[in-house]
Amino acid sequence: MSKKVHSFKVATTLSAERIVAVTAANTVGYPANNQALPIGVTLDSVKDTNQAIPVVMTGERARLYFNDTVAAAGLVSSDSSGRGIPFTLANTTTALTLASAYVGILLGDAVAATATVAEILIQPSFGRE
Repeated sequence: MSKKVHSFKVATTLSAERIVAVTAANTVGYPANNQALPIGVTLDSVKDTNQAIPVVMTGERARLYFNDTVAAAGLVSSDSSGRGIPFTLANTTTALTLASAYVGILLGDAVAATATVAEILIQPSFGRE
């Protein structure tokens, strides 16, 4: 069975095994903040903005580069460089405040160190307090 992989334009250089969100029409980049819904994980690096980048999409497993510790079976969010971090809810004070987004679930053992590459199941969604 083949993975759900789609190609997208890039506006800037991107690294492999990083979380991306839609930033413009058919263009992806690292999520700007925790309220940008991620769509998947990059398979390759791209250094030229005239190239497309392959992105593994929802319902698939992907290898992700982590920048923080995450518990086994924990929800995974993104820092501003597309690296995996533990999902936490934004402090919301009103019902109109946007929720925090996550890209998916960590599979396997906990990530205990930065610069670890581990597998996730891509299931983007939002969490709300």
